[in-house]
Amino acid sequence: MPDTLKKVWALFSAAEQRKALWMLLLIILMAMAETAGVLSIMPFLSVLARPAIVHENRWLGEAFKALNFADEASFITVLGLITMAVVIASSAFKTLTFHLVGRFVHMLRRSLAVRLLSTYLRQPYEFFLTRNSSELTKNVLSEVDQLVFELLQPLSMLIAQGVVALAIIVMVFVYDPWMALCIVATVGLLYGAIYVLVRRRLVHIGAARQAADANRFQACSEVLGGIKDVKITHATDAYLQRFSHASRELSRHSATAETLSQSPLYIVEAVGYTGLIAISLVLLWRSGDIAHVLPALGLYGFAAYRLLPAVQIMYRGMARLRFSAAPLNSIHRDLQLIEVDDPAPGGKVVVPRHCIELERISYAYPNSPEKPIFSSFSLTIPANTTVGIAGPSGAGKSTLMDLMLGLQRPQLGVLKVDGAVIDATNVGAWQRAIGYVPQHIYLADATVAENIAFGVARQAIDMGAVERAARAAQIHDMIAGDLAQGYLTPLGERGIRLSGGQRQRIGIARALYRDPPVLFFDEATSALDAQTEEALNEAIRSLSGSKTIIVIAHKESSLRDCRQVVMLGQGRGAAVQAAVRLGDSSLDYPDGAEPIEPSR
Repeated sequence: MPDTLKKVWALFSAAEQRKALWMLLLIILMAMAETAGVLSIMPFLSVLARPAIVHENRWLGEAFKALNFADEASFITVLGLITMAVVIASSAFKTLTFHLVGRFVHMLRRSLAVRLLSTYLRQPYEFFLTRNSSELTKNVLSEVDQLVFELLQPLSMLIAQGVVALAIIVMVFVYDPWMALCIVATVGLLYGAIYVLVRRRLVHIGAARQAADANRFQACSEVLGGIKDVKITHATDAYLQRFSHASRELSRHSATAETLSQSPLYIVEAVGYTGLIAISLVLLWRSGDIAHVLPALGLYGFAAYRLLPAVQIMYRGMARLRFSAAPLNSIHRDLQLIEVDDPAPGGKVVVPRHCIELERISYAYPNSPEKPIFSSFSLTIPANTTVGIAGPSGAGKSTLMDLMLGLQRPQLGVLKVDGAVIDATNVGAWQRAIGYVPQHIYLADATVAENIAFGVARQAIDMGAVERAARAAQIHDMIAGDLAQGYLTPLGERGIRLSGGQRQRIGIARALYRDPPVLFFDEATSALDAQTEEALNEAIRSLSGSKTIIVIAHKESSLRDCRQVVMLGQGRGAAVQAAVRLGDSSLDYPDGAEPIEPSR
């Protein structure tokens, strides 16, 4: 329990921790008001049972005289109205407190989701190579909700109702210590025994629920993301079965947790109200006067009315703490990840005037450090030239591009631009000089203009730059002539309304929107037909000489316009060879092309 509370406290920002302390103070005031409401019933019942007590009790007698009441009936009426007012005010303050506490908890939902997503987005690129995107999505959207509504909200109610229960118990203890001890012992032992019996079960089904939710998200993400393949291979039933099984497990475990956290209420209600009858009989036996029994019975009854729901909510909170331990641990762990600050927008751009260099780099993926992709690899690319990178699958072409893009950092060696080392301090300035066209273009469910100016707020889009980029990518005529709303035409999810070649050209236009001095094409033509590929090659050809262009391709036709070609290959070891004989290549270089041999 202390460890759980420490993790919960660590989830809060500094401002939220201060607000949480204010919420605690508000809860204490609410408990005092609740106690006042319970206490206010006793004088009224005492006078109602025996009006003569008005003159026997010092405080009631002084109030009777000071306010000049004509008789006991009018005094009882006013006392009843005051009692009603205190109870109503107490309930109103309780409602306000719970509203503020509930609002605080719901705002935590937003805060945690935003901070968790921010933490993920500020991780190095390599982080996303080892974490499933559906798992990260589940954590941000589902596990945060599970944490907030199944742990933080019950925990806030546990604290609030715990303070109320404590105040009522103290009040009863002051009135009758032995009776208070009996009540605490009975209710405490009953709930304690139930909690001890179910807590391990709650931890187990909580972890199982989290795993089922992960499987549910993954199945849904995969089947909708690959709907074309699903339709062609008739894999619908397989994915439906997988999703159905995961959803069934999630529902089953959630229902079990709900039952385990709710069922004691009915047992305790029965014990509480039969106990109240027993108390009335004991009081009657001790005093022998119903006039003395009625006030005390009213106090105990009203206290039980307030106490039993509070204790049930406390137990429910404890049960939910156990059930939601898995998402708490998961989110707490991920929020502790070290963030890599994103480069500030705007500012200086590192433009290559002479060359881009990879100097004796060594790189292996973090999960396979014993299998290096590159070892002491060096390469120099002159500025304002078009350079091709070729080689068989697995030769390290895309990894080489990721290193030049600054997405991944070599374990040894450096990336340089005009002799300046690119590191964490200036990688943002280098990336602002880059336009990147991947093999698979991601298109958002937005307009053509928004997809070309990707990441720019709609109201800030420069339509002139959008059109210039589209013309350079040779797609302006199609947008203006074939699309009903031109650049304002929605493309649908993942650009489903466009052909493969059109999506690639949108990708090139996106890369050109900011008119970057460096362009990277990563297998951008691998899936295109010959005619579309030739059109894209023409677009690249028109930019040659004015920009530094690096093209990764399998196809010889995609490299024909490159003035220089880098051949990659693998030797006996896992690392890419530092030099490859050009005679081993079957590429038919165009006249004047100069293959680059990477140096050792």
